[in-house]
Amino acid sequence: MSTTDETGATEVTALLDALLTAAADKSTRDHWERYLKGTAQFRGVPMAGVRASVRSLWRTRHLTTWSDADLLGLAHRWFAQPMSEDKIAAILLITEHLGDRLRNDHIDALARPLAEGWIADWNVCDWYATKAVHTFLTADEAQLRPRAEAVAAWSRAPGLWQRRASVVAFVKLAGRSPHPFPGFADLLLDAAAANLVSGDRFAHTGPGWLLRELSRTAPDRVTEFIEAHSELSPEAVRMAGARLRPGPYRRR
Repeated sequence: MSTTDETGATEVTALLDALLTAAADKSTRDHWERYLKGTAQFRGVPMAGVRASVRSLWRTRHLTTWSDADLLGLAHRWFAQPMSEDKIAAILLITEHLGDRLRNDHIDALARPLAEGWIADWNVCDWYATKAVHTFLTADEAQLRPRAEAVAAWSRAPGLWQRRASVVAFVKLAGRSPHPFPGFADLLLDAAAANLVSGDRFAHTGPGWLLRELSRTAPDRVTEFIEAHSELSPEAVRMAGARLRPGPYRRR
């Protein structure tokens, strides 16, 4: 960013802080901090309040005139803030205002919040993956394959949350029939297997969630995966096989 752009981003970030502070509610904050068991910090702003704040800034600060790079830089500033609502604001900025402007070469900018550790809990990770990263994947159908391959490559990243995002980003696509391109199931199964290098609960539940959705369209492949990966946690096995068991569907 230029000096002018830096100043603008600083001002907009300060305005976001003021809007979110004004919309904060103690009971909402206490609820979410209990739910996340102290793993994340909250202001206590409902989702509608976060979305209204982002939309207000988009309109009043004329953010549509900003370059793609400057908007992604602004999102990075918000991700780097300690409170979850600021990070959710960044996700909404990308998903709802920048999605159709994303290009393949933005993959490093999209990886940065995960690689830098600005996303470090399952709640924000899953929001980011299923909203912003999913939008990147699907915004241009002709580019879905290279984008999918780039996101799946995150499964080899050193950080837990980037690896988890590499599979959770595909949960809305895994059940698509027919699959969007040849080798799609192979790509997802490879990413799921790569996540299992860690024994952390969330290294397993991400693949479990993906496998559950993939079982809609590739049940035999999911069954084979479960049988081949004895390291998959019991919780993840239940998740992955939820649609494969006889009787009424249960998520776990």
